[in-house]
Amino acid sequence: MRALEDIRNKVRSHSSRRYIDEAVAAYGGGAYRSALIAIWIAVAADIIEKIRLLADEGNGKAAPLRDELNRAIAAGNRADLQKFERSLLQVAHEDLELIGQRESVEMARLYEDRNLCAHPAFVSGDDDLFSPTAELVRVHLTAAIDGVLSHGAVTGRKAIERFGREVSSNSFPKNDARLAEHLKASYMDHGTAQLRSNLIKVVCKKTLDLELDLEQRWRHARTARELQKIAPTEFEEHARSVLGRKQNDLDDEGLMALVTGLCYVPGTWDVLHAGTRARIEQLLREVPAKDLLETYELFVGVLPVAPLDRMLLERLDSITDVSTSRLARDLASYLGEEPDRRLIEPLIKMVEDAGSYQGGESVLKWINALAPSLTEDELQRILEAAATNDQIFGSVLGNRQLSVLRSNGPQGDQAKAAWAKWDAPLGAEDTGTPETA
Repeated sequence: MRALEDIRNKVRSHSSRRYIDEAVAAYGGGAYRSALIAIWIAVAADIIEKIRLLADEGNGKAAPLRDELNRAIAAGNRADLQKFERSLLQVAHEDLELIGQRESVEMARLYEDRNLCAHPAFVSGDDDLFSPTAELVRVHLTAAIDGVLSHGAVTGRKAIERFGREVSSNSFPKNDARLAEHLKASYMDHGTAQLRSNLIKVVCKKTLDLELDLEQRWRHARTARELQKIAPTEFEEHARSVLGRKQNDLDDEGLMALVTGLCYVPGTWDVLHAGTRARIEQLLREVPAKDLLETYELFVGVLPVAPLDRMLLERLDSITDVSTSRLARDLASYLGEEPDRRLIEPLIKMVEDAGSYQGGESVLKWINALAPSLTEDELQRILEAAATNDQIFGSVLGNRQLSVLRSNGPQGDQAKAAWAKWDAPLGAEDTGTPETA
């Protein structure tokens, strides 16, 4: 059970906190009716304050509500003021989207119990006056703070529109940790359940939107990945609802949007239908290697999560054979600033198995693109594998690539010893096989 002080500290508005302090004080003194009344006052005052804030910011739905309230106050029209109070929850839920459906139901229960406390006439003559228990007061207090008082004056629709602007801007965080901090501070920590739900659904849908370019879809995929870490249960529920029927309607391009987006998020594969999984597996066997590398950029940075990573690594032989002038100049850009280390083991095996001078050169080019990520043990194993393959050991092409690896790879004592062992059988004059120059 959370401490009352911890619950109370979540209240964002100073004025609302004063009313909650009254409720906590009444609760501590056993005045449970007074506590319930104070909780409702805090909720009503908080919603009214948010209406005023939104109206001042130019919200088209909040401004008429503010003006209506101001007219009733100026005229001292008690009936209109009571009517306004009775409509607060509907306004907050349906018009302004300040609270979701669940919070609306919880606050309606609070309002009903408040009426029973404040209006004895609501109780039939044969019944005692309503006597709330300590447990009921605590439930209402927690629901009021978690559902209303801990959130800022941001409507669900307004927040989603703001995120849409952010994800397309130059200021969108490129670092995943900072993206997570931004999502928590701006949307998830203080957002209503409805806002969190809508954000997750919108982000998931955008990863599949083929009208967006790959970069924009990838920004949404990164967001989805961080949202899954922040709220895994919520994310799975809403991602499942998005993918439910939609996955059955995806054509090949739609499936590749799924592969390059939500398949980077843990748990996505588990919510896909068996038919969708089978289609993806077949598609990843059929898509040209050049497209996997250049069009879909599936080897930039981290690979998708299992089992997609295995499917891509099974294509690595054909991927390393892709040869374009641009690729030859800048392979590192195709792998990103932080290439996935899952590539290293299969590449070492490919060094052993290279069946031609050109094949050995291609594999070593990939290893050179990964050079900053290599450990000294991995470098030693690469050299040992190369020493057993005469398509590399005796090749000018292979030795040129190894010369690059010597400069860019690990430089510790184990690495120096591995290079010394490599150099020993070559001899000082060995330059490789002439016919491959």
